[in-house]
Amino acid sequence: MPRVVIVGASFAGLYAAKGLRSVADVVLIDASDEWEYTPSVHEVLGGRRRAETILTSFHDALPGVEFVKGVAVAANEREVHVECDGEMKRVPYDHLIVCVGCAYAQPIKAQLASLDRRAQLAGAQRELGDASSVLVVGGGAVGVEVAGELAANHTVTLTAREDELVRDLPEAARRYALEALRSKNVRVKLNGEEERGSFDARVACYGARPRTGWLATFVDRDARGFVRVDDRFRTSVDNVWAAGDCVAKDADQYLAAYAHFEGEYVAAAVCAEITGRAPPDPYV
Repeated sequence: MPRVVIVGASFAGLYAAKGLRSVADVVLIDASDEWEYTPSVHEVLGGRRRAETILTSFHDALPGVEFVKGVAVAANEREVHVECDGEMKRVPYDHLIVCVGCAYAQPIKAQLASLDRRAQLAGAQRELGDASSVLVVGGGAVGVEVAGELAANHTVTLTAREDELVRDLPEAARRYALEALRSKNVRVKLNGEEERGSFDARVACYGARPRTGWLATFVDRDARGFVRVDDRFRTSVDNVWAAGDCVAKDADQYLAAYAHFEGEYVAAAVCAEITGRAPPDPYV
């Protein structure tokens, strides 16, 4: 069977692998050997869930898929170069799917060099559990979720440089987010107003950056580093697709649900290439 290599194993990568493992030899590359349900990180930080409840082994989640633990550092039309414990491994492919997502501040997302995500999340949970006052920096969806979760047991202040919360969402959602936080007694400071008070803990909820530097000379990217794709998620290179948060798309689509759908769509598109069937209709 043809070999499909998928780099990045969050929502887009997971569902792409699930959709292709019956028609191809699938190789999944990721810096972690556990899949993380990132939409519930705020519940872990607030103490409502234990870290292990949002993590599961790729071997359990994706039987029949070969897993390579490492960080992709380069790619060409034939193979991906992966750094694995200080050694370089070349992983050949017939089809490549890039699903590397975005880097984000800890503890919301693990850094690529992090060795123990469970310990990292548990440590952040303990630190916040010992805090009385918390500053949440960032007014996007993540900041709103974290502030709302922590408000049950902490005095929370949220600051954002924008003049509205979740500004990429519809007006009704923006208004609801502000009203919901205020109803939980969260102090919300917008327009970049500097917060001069002292806090027991601080949670950074901003700074998402696509993890695509290793693709700079391989596929087309926009000025921010997001991978350019067509309406079937094909990149500028034949047999190379991209999906999820590393893709250039509308701002309101950088959510786990969209990455899930995009992963399933790319799996269908690559499956059509492999089997010679008609491709799916353009993604909408």
